[in-house]
Amino acid sequence: MTGAPITRLTVPHALRDIITHYGALIVAIAMITEGCGIPVPAETILVTAAALAARGKLSIWTIALGAAVGGIIGGAAGYWIGESGGMRLVRRYGAKMRIDESKLDRAREFFARRGLVAVFLCRFIGFVRILVPMVAGVAHMPFGRFLAANVAGAIVSAIGYAALGWFFGRDLDALEHHLTVATMVAVGLIAAWLVVRRVRARAVA
Repeated sequence: MTGAPITRLTVPHALRDIITHYGALIVAIAMITEGCGIPVPAETILVTAAALAARGKLSIWTIALGAAVGGIIGGAAGYWIGESGGMRLVRRYGAKMRIDESKLDRAREFFARRGLVAVFLCRFIGFVRILVPMVAGVAHMPFGRFLAANVAGAIVSAIGYAALGWFFGRDLDALEHHLTVATMVAVGLIAAWLVVRRVRARAVA
């Protein structure tokens, strides 16, 4: 397939060449790295790889698989980091961040009641995708529940973002637009869920 080169997405040419050569592997590595708390453009790398697949340079199936596997591993790594080291950071710096035992109790209660939804939805927004698994680990959300939501969210988000790159990869203006819309919709859903939760809590109180 031919078409205009992928120039609008903010991926350096050198990185684009790496994506072209290594495909699913670099997508998975980006997802895992992001899950460990290192802010890499994993979402952009995934969509770029899917756009390259739309042009016949990569396999869309292996790209989606790499994103899903990387997301699952990255989320689990974030949970483990939070569970194993989060409390030490809270004890050391909690007072400076205004985090006390009562806030930790509320976090534990939140993840006990709403953790499945939070972990699932966080897979669709970059900065939230990094934060939520770690907080879930600090709050000691049962790992089985976390893993179920993380696996489901990683698979659905991988398919969704890969589909965006695949269907709109030949039309970069449309691709950027739909990527922005998808992120805004995810943010809106999370915000609406939080508002409904607060309203219900006030009604019960």
